[in-house]
Amino acid sequence: MTMVAEHPDIATPTGVDVDQKGRVWAVACHTHMPPEDYQGPKFDEILVFDPDGERHVFYNKTEQTMDLELGNDGWVYLSERDRILRVKDTDGDGVGDTEQTLVELDSEAVYPHNALSGLAWDPNGDLVFGLGENFAKPWTMTARDGSAIQGIDRGGVFRVSADGGGLHKIAEGLWNPFGVTVRSDGEIFVAENDPGEHPPCKVLHIVQDGDYGYRRKYGGATPHPFVCWNGEMRGTLPMIHPSGEAPCGVVPLGRGLLMPSWGDHRIDFFPLQQQGASFTAKQVTLVHGSRYFRPTCIAQDRHRKDDGVLVFYLTDWVDGRYPVHGFGRLWKMEIDVAKAGWIGPLDIPPPTAAATLAANLRTGKTDHKQSERFELSRSDDPFVASAALSSLRPLAENWEPAEFAKWPATDRVQAVQALRLAKVNPKPWIDALLRDDNPGVQFETLRWLADEDLRDFLPAVESLLTESNLSYEVFEAAIAAQTALSGTPEIGLRNPELLLAKINDESSSPEIQAYALRLLPVRSTTPAKDKTSPNASLPKGLTVDRLQQLMTLKAPDVSLEVVRIYGVNPAAFSSQLAEIAADDSAATALRSEAVLGLAAIAESHLPLLLALAQNKENSLREEALRALRGVDLTASEKLTLQSVGDSFPESAPLATAVLDPTSLTEGRHPLEDTKAWSKRLAAIETPVDIAAGERIFHHPKIAQCANCHRANGRGNVGGPNLSHVGGRNEADWLLGAILQPNRDIAPQFMPRVILLKDGTVHVGIRLRSYTFEQIRDAQGRNHTFNRDDVESIEDLTTSFMPTGLPLTMTDREMRDLMAFLENNK
Repeated sequence: MTMVAEHPDIATPTGVDVDQKGRVWAVACHTHMPPEDYQGPKFDEILVFDPDGERHVFYNKTEQTMDLELGNDGWVYLSERDRILRVKDTDGDGVGDTEQTLVELDSEAVYPHNALSGLAWDPNGDLVFGLGENFAKPWTMTARDGSAIQGIDRGGVFRVSADGGGLHKIAEGLWNPFGVTVRSDGEIFVAENDPGEHPPCKVLHIVQDGDYGYRRKYGGATPHPFVCWNGEMRGTLPMIHPSGEAPCGVVPLGRGLLMPSWGDHRIDFFPLQQQGASFTAKQVTLVHGSRYFRPTCIAQDRHRKDDGVLVFYLTDWVDGRYPVHGFGRLWKMEIDVAKAGWIGPLDIPPPTAAATLAANLRTGKTDHKQSERFELSRSDDPFVASAALSSLRPLAENWEPAEFAKWPATDRVQAVQALRLAKVNPKPWIDALLRDDNPGVQFETLRWLADEDLRDFLPAVESLLTESNLSYEVFEAAIAAQTALSGTPEIGLRNPELLLAKINDESSSPEIQAYALRLLPVRSTTPAKDKTSPNASLPKGLTVDRLQQLMTLKAPDVSLEVVRIYGVNPAAFSSQLAEIAADDSAATALRSEAVLGLAAIAESHLPLLLALAQNKENSLREEALRALRGVDLTASEKLTLQSVGDSFPESAPLATAVLDPTSLTEGRHPLEDTKAWSKRLAAIETPVDIAAGERIFHHPKIAQCANCHRANGRGNVGGPNLSHVGGRNEADWLLGAILQPNRDIAPQFMPRVILLKDGTVHVGIRLRSYTFEQIRDAQGRNHTFNRDDVESIEDLTTSFMPTGLPLTMTDREMRDLMAFLENNK
């Protein structure tokens, strides 16, 4: 690494490129949120640095200039926040004097990251560029030839000719694709710069018609049924690998990618490995600087003679403040290929069979029948599946609802996505699709309505919410769709007024009332002062009296959800939980749920729990035994529990676990031996109890899964949503993931450790990094630290999920937990 220039010769730089003469061109940005007392130039500067060290200003008439790319015939291409232009020196004096606007962005939002950004040439001579979308305001892009594209709530990647013609959308569903590159074989890669509440930033493989899952209009709250970050929804595409924080540039290097990280002060190399129709990668850190190393964009000197050394130039923002501040550097990075074994082969391999299949499907070069395309649209390879959906689009234009109704449910779910891609007239379709008996069809229809803001169909969504046979997933989607179509999509699922209306509407079915109750508690994301788990808050309209009234309805589903609400704040609802647990006339399932709620405050209810531990009802007795774990007992109380084991042999292991916690580790198989554990659990003779497994999932002392995970609308968002984890058809995969949580960690849930100068340590998933560091801990709480208070930051390769979790449960508890998760499909 060699410093080529620094402030005051270059300030807060962004784009960079190198010409045939070895001159380095860079953008010095002076207009990115400038403070009132900023002393720099009025406009951004396009600077040229000669190999002999001379510097001159080529152009200084642009604002919020994001990137720079050199073109043919002397044109210099620039992306401003709201336009792409090209500038040329026609009289040879070294100063640009001719300007042409190629693409213009008309938008309500003017935040610099709601912007046209990264530029790159594709092999055909077209300009590929990114559009960031941060504020969900309508926008229109118009090219020089009059071609135009409109949008509102999602960023994307686009293509236009070198002279401003044929504007075309390649992909959507991004937040801020600040860095864009195109490899010599035409493959497009993007540095996704912003994660918001959906970390991490990521390395993306961009394909035609790709949808990467993000929708800004739904706000920052998580979760939301119509937003994903790593290909979790049907038809969306995953990341290749997490990137460093706030990447602004990316370039190819052999079979991999070089990517600077503004927030993590790094330059990383991602060696790409072909995987089906796309790629996987690992991260190799090449350079790691101090907090005042903030690399932004990167470019290779492609005109350098081949002497075995590869040369790249990087711009450096230096300081973590977003507003321009006058600091900046330009770096030269040289790589001796002979000594850089980490690079691997420099040639690009031929495409895989899956990649060729996907490319042919996307371009229409396929003779697959419609049934075959439907089957491919369900491929385990998301890039093949996405391409197959794209190939169904021209067929969808000729489909009829009567024909559609005869297809298998698996085809109908995919067909809804194809209809949406084809932009068919929704009017003949929506009523039939919402009445379909398949939840997947209903969900994708609601997503279509909400994403495309089809407000004429709001009455149809409202009507759907009066039905009693909805799945919980469809209910969530309908709430989100009604909220969006009513003009407040940013509320997401947190719509207390609508949910309370459903609860208080006497015509609402008990199932709908129960679903609405499940959605109402909201966990705080602010750490409690006593560092305990924050209790869930309730809206003002849901009073204790109203909850008591709901219990009198004697509707089992409603009563169960009321007890669960009591359980998320047991200190406040202690008396209600105890009363239900002690009520011999109440349903056993309801009493067991009340005991689960008391588990966190078991010391305050010992006589009741000890009495229930002797109850003849198995589930109630065993829930009481679980609640007693970790409680200090007197000799007399211990004798009571010993008698429980004698009287109820099936519950003896649970009683022993209270009296002797070490019993849970004795005689157990090694956690690495998945087959042995699978055989052990399969040998249990008592019937599976899925309800017990669900309570174990939410138990505050044993599995504690709900501290991090969400399932069927309950739980937290610190880890992956497990609502459909049972649908993964791999033998013993789920068991292996519980036994060895560090074996296969989803990339968006890699934690980091922050050590503060006062010696305190905090662990969490990173949210953002600038002059402050922000992480989300395992219980979904956000923590923000001033960088001046941070001693060190370290990324971990271990999971939040603790190793040895099975050793906190009996075999039967483990078996029932597994059954609950496997039932979620």
